[in-house]
Amino acid sequence: MAKAYMVVTYRSLSNTDALAAYAKIAGPAIQAGGGKFLVRDMRIVEGI
Repeated sequence: MAKAYMVVTYRSLSNTDALAAYAKIAGPAIQAGGGKFLVRDMRIVEGI
């Protein structure tokens, strides 16, 4: 089976509650499709 990688970054977040709700359902959906997280970090770093 072919492999794919997805990298997601956010320059700014206006609704952290919406991101948390998305993360709650996205993780299980990715795992259900046979995917796995290689790196995951929810820190917000200002000024980058």
